[in-house]
Amino acid sequence: MRILNISYALPSKEVTNQGLIEQIVEKNRNQLSSQDLKSLEAKIKRFFKMSGTMIRYHRNIGEKALDFALKAGREALGKAAVKPQDVDLLIYAGVGRGWVEPATANLFQSELGLTSATCFDVLDACASWIRSLAIAKSFLAEKIYKMIMILNCEFNFKEYANLEISNSKDLENSFSAFTIGEAATATLVTADGCSDDFYFSFKTWGEKHGLCKIPLPNADDFSPNSGADGLQPMSFFTIPGELLSFTVKKMVSHFKETQAIAGKCHDIVIGHAASVSSTLKWAQLLKIDPSRVFETHARFGNTVSASLPLALAVAEAEGKLWRGMRVLLVMGSAGVTSALGSFRY
Repeated sequence: MRILNISYALPSKEVTNQGLIEQIVEKNRNQLSSQDLKSLEAKIKRFFKMSGTMIRYHRNIGEKALDFALKAGREALGKAAVKPQDVDLLIYAGVGRGWVEPATANLFQSELGLTSATCFDVLDACASWIRSLAIAKSFLAEKIYKMIMILNCEFNFKEYANLEISNSKDLENSFSAFTIGEAATATLVTADGCSDDFYFSFKTWGEKHGLCKIPLPNADDFSPNSGADGLQPMSFFTIPGELLSFTVKKMVSHFKETQAIAGKCHDIVIGHAASVSSTLKWAQLLKIDPSRVFETHARFGNTVSASLPLALAVAEAEGKLWRGMRVLLVMGSAGVTSALGSFRY
């Protein structure tokens, strides 16, 4: 398998920590006292310092998520000199979507003119893109498809971020949404006729599914503790301290146990940009040279399943990634799922 191109598109509104704090304070002005608002602001600033978040991009007035995914898809086709009708499979990957059914991929198959392509969605939280890349590898190896596009459109901030904070516990469970950035990416892959150098490994600890969740209105019907979870439908909920510590621990053990990846020397390492602190932590525990880690959280936030392809595209544009380099991908995702990928770019 060969990655022909990864393109991305960002919305135009640059959002700083202070700008977002001002939105949150204004949202809660009528329900919290002046003293409580000051305390809330101080806690959010402290949390941002811990996470390392600085900038993220959100939709401006009049901007639609659809347009950015189409821009990324068309740019990927153009840069790779691939005609739309030459794509025979489209995988739409990620959380961002406008409906539960049909597959969001159907929309983009039509809008991008991929008339020869069949399509489906892959939804595995932040691991959706790397899961899709592994699926694409299998299809190409079996010669079922020849040209595959993986598309995501992670525009999730205003849909799932709850800015109403009534107490410190609410802030802890809501804070991760405030680190969310928005982005769309399109990845084109094809078989290159050479021996396949891509290797993937996935592990899941499903008992921890409650640490990060965006529940649907009928979530209680799917909960072992029906009626006891108390989560707000369509609102981003996390228990960040436990989620990050557990995930980092499992990612480290997963890497060490996967000799096919751990035994290789990687030129550049790209992890899921959930926070700067979590990236630094697993890199330190794995004794990875920090100069080889390409970190994007501070300037883009957590772009969900778009984080890995966005980082790859930006690294290449900035001269940090070039053909022939060996890449390590490290993903820790809600579920909890740990994913590893190793390949020569």
